[in-house]
Amino acid sequence: MSTNLRLLINSMKLKKLDALFVPRADMYSGEEVPEDEERLKYITNFSGSAGYAIVSANSDVRSVLFSDGRYELQLKKEVDPKYFDCLIGGFKDTCLFLKKNEKKIKNIGIDPWLLTLKQYELLKSLLKGSKIKFELVDENLIDEIWIKKNFIVKNKIFEISNQINGEPASSKFNRLKKIIKKNNCDFYILFNPAGLSWLLNIRGADLKYSPVIRSFCVISKTGEVFIFTKNHTLKKYFCKNKQIKTYNLDDFSNFLLNLKNKKFLIDPNFLPLKIYHILKENYLPYQFINCPVDKFKAIKNPLELSGFKNAHLKDGLAILKFLFWFENNVNSNKLTEICLSQKLFDIRSLDKTFICESFATISAFEENGAIIHYKASNSSNKKIDKSSLYLIDTGAHYLDGTTDITRTLLVGKAKSQMLDDYTLVLKGHIAIASASFPLGTKGRELDTLGRVALWSEGKDYAHGTGHGVGHVLSVHEGPISISKTSECFIEPGMVISNEPGYYKKGAYGIRIENLEFVKEKANKNFLCFENLTRVPLELNLINKRMLSSFEINWINNYHKKVYQDLSKFIDKDDKELLLFLKRKTSTI
Repeated sequence: MSTNLRLLINSMKLKKLDALFVPRADMYSGEEVPEDEERLKYITNFSGSAGYAIVSANSDVRSVLFSDGRYELQLKKEVDPKYFDCLIGGFKDTCLFLKKNEKKIKNIGIDPWLLTLKQYELLKSLLKGSKIKFELVDENLIDEIWIKKNFIVKNKIFEISNQINGEPASSKFNRLKKIIKKNNCDFYILFNPAGLSWLLNIRGADLKYSPVIRSFCVISKTGEVFIFTKNHTLKKYFCKNKQIKTYNLDDFSNFLLNLKNKKFLIDPNFLPLKIYHILKENYLPYQFINCPVDKFKAIKNPLELSGFKNAHLKDGLAILKFLFWFENNVNSNKLTEICLSQKLFDIRSLDKTFICESFATISAFEENGAIIHYKASNSSNKKIDKSSLYLIDTGAHYLDGTTDITRTLLVGKAKSQMLDDYTLVLKGHIAIASASFPLGTKGRELDTLGRVALWSEGKDYAHGTGHGVGHVLSVHEGPISISKTSECFIEPGMVISNEPGYYKKGAYGIRIENLEFVKEKANKNFLCFENLTRVPLELNLINKRMLSSFEINWINNYHKKVYQDLSKFIDKDDKELLLFLKRKTSTI
């Protein structure tokens, strides 16, 4: 047993806990968690972006770790089966595990900062009638045993100008004020760093890949904003703004004590259980609402869309240069997964508007590509030294927009099965990109389009077909998605990824991803997608015999657009790069 796990179980026994609920989460429910808050990884060694563990202190019940299908192979590689059973599932499955073992694990520790109100209510409902007791721990038990490394937070703040954001903060405040008043409330608690950053038209560097401010705020019906933060730079930034006041995170309880008889709007999907209990303890009335700011920022205005388009041109040129370099060096037998992702980062960094990558680049060769959210490490880092497929899933934040793209590249000679699998995925990608659908369509109703070609051959993929994308915020912007279970309505103004895939265990992974903008058709009762991404497809992997004339025309038209747009940014003296672009976008 690892020292970390042993110390934790000893601590649980001292506190008379039979089990501890450990989500892969921080207090803000964000997808990206700071290094010094990766508690699930600290205990289990699992580095995926989604997971829930039940650590058992009872020798009759094995500890368990749940994550979704994207991480099936990664769980096997990273987690020691001696100490954890690894299962495919989510929050509900974790709750049902507790129900199944209620006779042996009765006292369960929960950090109320790491569980949302909605999650806690579901947990209670699924365990209704059981004798299980939940103990809300004041200090996280993992933090108590974790001697943390020096983790430097870059308390940097920068503005998104009115020429880019398309709407001043005052206008956004007014929109939110109207909703607070309409619901006959006095305040709204916005516990969502991406929403706060969007609302204030500012960004930060609290996280490595998401340029948001890790803080929360309370907005009044009169437009006052009260920010609770650890970020000292943020306090200085707003020190002269009379409308915006900043406090330490620990000041929140006292702040509420001064607001007796006031009514609060809260979103149970984001609000930590801890904040809910503070409201209850102070007898403050509240009302539930789905975060209105989520709805606001999901619909991009014309200037935000223009920024997205500019960012994709810059990023398209950077990736084209990377592809050119890759082709010229792939036979050197010196390239590795890590050096390839570093090379792309270096190329992007030359652009003055580049902020950071929008997520950790997935650079995966051969069988590593079959691990859907693979992350290269020194121990897994493959050399690009044989015929196979190389998958790169990558994105960037620029000052004016965000990108996310996946391409699958051929190294050496292709096997016929590779061509067929790539073409099946491409057919699904084209079906989504060319879809025409009525207003009121949900994400789950589009998801099938990306899978039909694969299903015809008895194949599928264990992830969604698309996710929302924030404007210089989180690259994975909920609640927008195209997936088998998505109840989200696809609306004009949204930016969504289009990324079907196929993963052959032990052999290779294939994914093709572009970003799409949702727009109205001439008949405004119907919607369609407008492509934003400007990067060539892998022509050497396409089996033309499997394509319809419509699909062939779509590919040729897409490549024509890529050539027209990127060629304008290539220096006339750089003839080799221009010829490379022409060849990569030639007609089929």
